[in-house]
Amino acid sequence: MNAQLALFALALVAANAVAAGPQDDALAPTIRIDCQRPQLPSQQAVARLTEVDNFGQAYAMRTRLMADARRACLRNPGVDQVDMTRPQPSRWLAER
Repeated sequence: MNAQLALFALALVAANAVAAGPQDDALAPTIRIDCQRPQLPSQQAVARLTEVDNFGQAYAMRTRLMADARRACLRNPGVDQVDMTRPQPSRWLAER
């Protein structure tokens, strides 16, 4: 009986999560890099953005993000700033 109750509760939570859909959070972590004067973001900001809790991984990720930002600035000469945000899961993945 407990297994059936647990299965029912899990199905109810899953149904509510699907019904809610992806959240458009205005407070989602964002890192803004100025193309003219790029500055390293803090490792805490990178950890919040990438959801990485390891200090070494956050350091390596910050290096990769700065390289990506530099590349984006060089490819698009008219761009003054590059905003990095956490990608939303695709609708196809959310429906599975």
